[in-house]
Amino acid sequence: MNKISGILAGILAIIIIVIFSAITTVPTGYVGIKTRFGQVQDDTIQEGLNMKLPFVERIVKIDCRTQKLEYTMEASSKDLQKISQIKIAVNYGVDKQRANILYKEIGEDFKSIIIEPAIYETMKSAIANYTAEELVTKRQEVSNMAQETLTERLQEKGINITSLSMTDLSFSQEFDEAIEKKQVVEQQTQQAQYELEKAKVENERKIENARTEAEVMRQQNQEITDKTLELKRLEVQQKLIEKWNGTLPTTALNDNFSGFFNLNQ
Repeated sequence: MNKISGILAGILAIIIIVIFSAITTVPTGYVGIKTRFGQVQDDTIQEGLNMKLPFVERIVKIDCRTQKLEYTMEASSKDLQKISQIKIAVNYGVDKQRANILYKEIGEDFKSIIIEPAIYETMKSAIANYTAEELVTKRQEVSNMAQETLTERLQEKGINITSLSMTDLSFSQEFDEAIEKKQVVEQQTQQAQYELEKAKVENERKIENARTEAEVMRQQNQEITDKTLELKRLEVQQKLIEKWNGTLPTTALNDNFSGFFNLNQ
């Protein structure tokens, strides 16, 4: 009886093991890659509880959630300036529909095999298109170029690049000092230009004021001249009146007397 019970217990244990071996769970955000005797199958297993052939099939779980990678690297700019430290942040995710192809061609260690080398190569190539000074002012443009290139390169492998950014750039001390000197010179140039424009405006204002004053003086001089001539004319007529003896001339009138009679009108 004990022997039969032991046999039954053994059979039950085997059944339980088989049942559990036929059940697998795929967590949220993952996809299951099914292999049968080591061969990758075309279909994938989605999230939740799934069945498989016990002892024949194995399920490899691939994380398809967004992953963040951060690297620090060196590179050279278009003008051969060395960037001693470039910090990069890359977000990527595995395409669930192509995860089995990725696993079949690359394996589970796809991050170090294809993603990291592609990031380094793409960033160095993008940076080489810009001068050191442009890298400072066009950092976002460089990041966008690198992301576009990296996306085209990895998408066919089943990897989607969702973002790429350069979080920090560090140049050599000599370059930093040169940039600082250039900024100082630019500031001084701008200040000198401002002072020059200010002086030009002030000079133009003074010239306009001088023109106005000259016109006023001209008008005043003209007024003085007109009044002086009028005074002279009156003085001449006054002298003629003082010299007249009260008798009219018997001869023809000359110009002076014409003026005299005009005075009395």
